[in-house]
Amino acid sequence: MKPLLLSTAIATCVLAGCSMEPTYQRPAMPVPNSYPSNTANTASPTAPMDAAEMDWHAFFRDPVLQRLIDIALINNRDLRIAAAKMEEARADYGETRASLFPEIDLQGYAGRQRLPAMSQQPANGLLGPIENNRNTATSFNTYQVQAGMTSYELDFFGHQRAIAHESGKLAEATATDYQSARIALIGEVANAYLALNADCALLQLAQQTEAAQQGHADVMQKAYHDGGVSEFDMRRSQTQVDAAQVDVQGMQIRIAKDMDALAVLIGQPVLPDYAKPRPWQAPLLTDVPAGLPSSLLDRRPDIVAAEDRLRAANADIGRARAAFFPNIALTGVLGALSGGLSSLLHAGSLAWTAGVSGSMPVLDWGKNENELSASKARYGGAVAAYEGTIQEAFREVADSLAVRDHIQPELQAQQALVDQSQRVYAISQVRFKDGMDDYIATQDAQRSLYAAQQKLVSLELDQAVNQINLYKALGGGWREAPARQSPSPPVAQASVRHGVNALR
Repeated sequence: MKPLLLSTAIATCVLAGCSMEPTYQRPAMPVPNSYPSNTANTASPTAPMDAAEMDWHAFFRDPVLQRLIDIALINNRDLRIAAAKMEEARADYGETRASLFPEIDLQGYAGRQRLPAMSQQPANGLLGPIENNRNTATSFNTYQVQAGMTSYELDFFGHQRAIAHESGKLAEATATDYQSARIALIGEVANAYLALNADCALLQLAQQTEAAQQGHADVMQKAYHDGGVSEFDMRRSQTQVDAAQVDVQGMQIRIAKDMDALAVLIGQPVLPDYAKPRPWQAPLLTDVPAGLPSSLLDRRPDIVAAEDRLRAANADIGRARAAFFPNIALTGVLGALSGGLSSLLHAGSLAWTAGVSGSMPVLDWGKNENELSASKARYGGAVAAYEGTIQEAFREVADSLAVRDHIQPELQAQQALVDQSQRVYAISQVRFKDGMDDYIATQDAQRSLYAAQQKLVSLELDQAVNQINLYKALGGGWREAPARQSPSPPVAQASVRHGVNALR
């Protein structure tokens, strides 16, 4: 018993031994300390909390959109895959970490043997040999029970700890990968919902245009029969009706595709009520605060995951370095061995064995050296991946800020164009009725108005999508509000139906 306890004590003590891992130093962020100069980057003393701390429920204010996101977080299959990978990585880390401690096994054996005369059975390496020095063959029973550890590595040089450290960092990276997938899903659901709303608004415009063009075509048809206009003018007015009908059918196809895309994201069919037009200017989103330094990028989950992988690569260098040093292992077994089952637990049947084994590379033809070089190369690649992730994140934020700076003046100008186009169209109708202009001028005014209205909806969608992209780029939605829980799918579906009715 004492050798087993001594072996366990020694194994525990060496867990705090030396490590071959290089001292980790975070690379400097390869981006400026602030984003390119723009109006959105001006710090405000009353600005709300940064995007990383803003719960997505506070950012997406539309109740229907909130419930859609809740459903997606429960049902989306891609997010389930990411969650399964996270759990798998955690289990792998637990398995790797267990190798740092002695594994105690309990074994039992019962058997009958026959040995020829003057023979000796080789030792089994655990509880000693069984001999037979008689002149005649003999048969006997063997009963054995033993508990102990076999070949437990004394981690003097941090080989096992480096492997466990690497596995732990990879598990953390997988966990933040899940958070990245979660943020991406929230953004995809929001973008799909906004695209559906925009297409519904465009369908409503197309239907209004079709009705207006049909009314004008009816007037031209009657005038043609009365001899007031030529066939050319009558046919031309009908082409505008046909073009408007093409737009209506095209928008219905787009809405059907939007519904299908949203159904895949939330993992269940979308209620038909979503295909009905609803107010487009509803306050859907909260503005992202201005005045954020680029240092906040290191709170994005994809950047955190990239650094975790960098730390894992650093630990892998320690594993490769430890391979140059001796490998020392302990064996300790305590048990009982007897020829009869009734005497197996008697004091005289006690048996034990303890030993130390060691190995050290002498001639490996450059295997360990090349493995160390490969590990250092992987670390260099991880550094480049980490820096590249930061640069890409910086670009995403800078692009979103640039769009936010300039899209608002563009929206104001486009709204002014819509207002002027509506006025021009109204005047052209009056002039046509008074006989001051032909119908061609009225058609041109109506087409200009329709194009301006379409562009305005498109710009409003671009602005909303850019807000979502900026929120995501700043790491928003990573930290869930602790007091809120996602509803079960039946409750969520009922809530969506209630939210749609509330918007009517």
